[in-house]
Amino acid sequence: MRKIALGCLLLASLSASMPVAAQDAASESAPDAAAFDAAAAWEEFEHLLRDKYAYIERDDIDVEAQLDRSRALAAKAPDKAALRRIMHRTALTFMDPHLIVGPFEDDDYAIVMTAADLDARFKEGRALIVDVRRGSPAFDAGLRPGDEVLSIGGTPAKDAAQAPFGEVLPDPTAAQLDYGLTLAVNGRRKGDRSLKVRTATGQTRTFELASMRDWANSLRERKLVDLSFVGTGGDVAVLTPLNSLGDNGTIPAFDAAMKEAIGAGARAIILDMRETPSGGNTEVGRSIIGHFTDRVSPYQMHRIPALEREFTVPRQFVEYVFPREPRFDGPVVVLHGRWTGSMGEGIVIGMDAATNATTIGSNMGDLLGGLWNEQLELSGARVDLGGEALFHVDGTPREDYVAAIPIEPASTGADGSDPAIARALKLLEKR
Repeated sequence: MRKIALGCLLLASLSASMPVAAQDAASESAPDAAAFDAAAAWEEFEHLLRDKYAYIERDDIDVEAQLDRSRALAAKAPDKAALRRIMHRTALTFMDPHLIVGPFEDDDYAIVMTAADLDARFKEGRALIVDVRRGSPAFDAGLRPGDEVLSIGGTPAKDAAQAPFGEVLPDPTAAQLDYGLTLAVNGRRKGDRSLKVRTATGQTRTFELASMRDWANSLRERKLVDLSFVGTGGDVAVLTPLNSLGDNGTIPAFDAAMKEAIGAGARAIILDMRETPSGGNTEVGRSIIGHFTDRVSPYQMHRIPALEREFTVPRQFVEYVFPREPRFDGPVVVLHGRWTGSMGEGIVIGMDAATNATTIGSNMGDLLGGLWNEQLELSGARVDLGGEALFHVDGTPREDYVAAIPIEPASTGADGSDPAIARALKLLEKR
C-alpha cells in the first residue's frame, strides 16, 4: 500500500471538487485472473480502514458485521474490477462522502454532494425531497422541497435507495437508506435521470434531468468569488465562494471582494458558504476567516487516531487564524446547508469559534475529516478517506455542528425562494 498524498480537508483529492475526472477508470491490460488473490487484496483494503480511517469506530452502524459480510463477498471476486465494486459499495455503507474507492466506472453513482442537486430523505415511508441546489438542473426543472419521489428510472423509490449498496448491504438502516436515496435521485456518473414525482400540490409528473456529472463539470469556469448586494437599502454585501476553496487564487479574489464590499459602504456582510461542496485547503479557509477577527484565535481542532492506534500516544492539535486586512467589524451572518462541504464546513465552525458571526443553516455535507489519499497495490484501487477527525474548538465533532439559527431547507424554499437569505435579512433588520 502506497500513500500518494495528504490533502487535509481537500475532498477526494479534487476527484469530487473537480468532480469526475481524477478517479476515472484507466485503461488497463486484462488482469491475470489466476494470479489475482482477492482475499489478500481485500485484506489490504480492510487494514487501511482499520489503521488510517478516523471514523471506523461508529455507533450508528455495525462495522464488524459489515466488514465480515463484505470480506466474504470479496473473497469470491474474480478480478480487480469486481473487487473494486465491492470495496466501493462497502465505502458507501459508511455514509461518508469523503470515503471513496476508485477508479470510478460510469455506472457508479455521482459523488455527493459535489455532483448532486437534490437532498432526499424518507419520512413516514415517503421518499421526500428535502432541499434543492439553487441554479441546478433540478431547480430549473421545478423540483422543490416537499415533492415526493415515487420512482427513479422506473424503479420504486425504496428499491432505488437500496441499489447503491448492492449485495454488500441487504438490510440498510434508516440512515443508510436515506443516504442511498440521495445517491439514487442524483443519478449515475454517466446518463440522464428520470424521476417520477408527486409534487407538493398533488400533481404526478416525470422529470427528465441532465447528468449531474456534466453539469457539475460545467461549473468549473465560474469566477472564484461572487459579490452581490441585498436588503432594502442594497447595503448588505453577500460574499459567496463558488466551490473554489481548493484554489489558492480564491485568497486574493476574496480579498478584492472584501475591499469592494467595504468600499461600497456595506453595513453588514453575509458570508454564503452554501456552494462549497467540494472541499479545499486550510490556507484559503484561514484567509477568509481572518477578515472577521481582530485577534489570533483558534478555529478548528484536529485529532489523528492512526497515531494513537500505532503508538498508543494520542495526537491532537488546534489550528489558528490571524487577523487579515481588510477587516470588517460590522454584523456578519454565515449561511450553510447541504452543499457546504469539508473546508466549507471548517469555515462555518471557524467563523462560529473565532468571530462574532451568527450562523444560519441546515445540516451540512458531513464530509468526514481531513482527507488522506492512498493507493492500494494489490487491487490497484485508489482510496480517499478521512484520516484526521475534526472538531469545533469546543469539542463538538464538525459533522454534529448545529447553526445558531437552524433552518431546513437552507437552499431552496417550497416556493422557490431563498430561505437562508430571507432569514439573514430579517435578523439584520433587527440590528
